[in-house]
Parts: sequence; structure tokens; C-alpha cells
Amino acid sequence: MKPAKLVTAFAVLTFVGLFSAPASPETAVAQTSVAPTSNVDFDIALDHVALSVPDIAQSVAWYQQMFGFKEVRHTEQPSAMQTALLQRGDIRIELFQLPGAAPLPQSRRDPSEDFRTNGVKHFAFRVKDVRAVLAELQAKGVKVVFQLRDYPGAAFAFVSDNAGNAVELIQYKTPLPAQ
Repeated sequence: MKPAKLVTAFAVLTFVGLFSAPASPETAVAQTSVAPTSNVDFDIALDHVALSVPDIAQSVAWYQQMFGFKEVRHTEQPSAMQTALLQRGDIRIELFQLPGAAPLPQSRRDPSEDFRTNGVKHFAFRVKDVRAVLAELQAKGVKVVFQLRDYPGAAFAFVSDNAGNAVELIQYKTPLPAQ
């Protein structure tokens, strides 16, 4: 494996392992409690992920067909900006379409390259069997943009949504340390 790809794989696994998952793979709701050593006196929970897309109808259909999301709200603003809120269980994705928006740069479509740019990189769906999910998505024509990496504690891969956004699929094999 090339050193750059190895560093990227390690960075992804470290980031995901440290910051984006609850204490056990079976836990479906994000932890909201404040750590006992924290100087923060309030709880938080992730509410949604927002994506700007070139065609909101196509993106709504893609997330419905590929991941089983349901559209729970659709609005159009006077500025012609459209928004759609998608939901599956406790997971929500807010889609935006704004006329004249710049397309996603090619470098942002490849997780290995995107780590070289500051900002949000991707979002992740925790799955029970990453290989089975990848096989199902590939059979539907979804593009894998970062091949499966299999480590003792987790296995993960990245796919691209219809607008080029990176979506990570991760399977934890062992419980994560309590937060």
C-alpha cells in the first residue's frame, strides 16, 4: 500500500473511531451526555447532515432507493433555493439545491485527496455487515470511491452519492471504549 493511502486509511479510522460512534455497535442513538471531566454543562446530539446538491429530486430519489430514507419535508424559498429533509430512524439528511451553485470539485469526490483540503470530509452510516451492504449498493450501480479496509476493530469503505458526496459505511467489530 502506498504511504499516502495508508496515512489516509489510518486518519479515517482514527477520526471515525474517536469522534463519530457511540460506545457499542448496538447503540443506535448518538450519545448526548457530557463527560464527567468536561467543563461544559449541557448535552448535545447530532441533529442532521446538510448536503448541497445539483438536482434535489434526483438526490431525494437516490437516498430513498439506496438507503431507504423517506422525504419528510420539502420547501422552496423565494430565492428559488429548495430544501428537502430526509429521515430514516434517527438519521436525518437535509438537502439543498440553489440555482447557480458551484459543482463539487473533483478533488472533493475522492476521500484520499479530500483529506488534503480543510473542512468537513464525509458522513458515515454504521452498518452490521459492510460487505453485504457494499455488494447490495454496487448491484444498484453505486460507485465505491475508497475500497474496503478491514481492521481488527472495524471495516469501512466509502461510496459516492449521486452528487459526488462521500458516504462512509462502517462496521464495528468490537465495542468502542465508553465515552
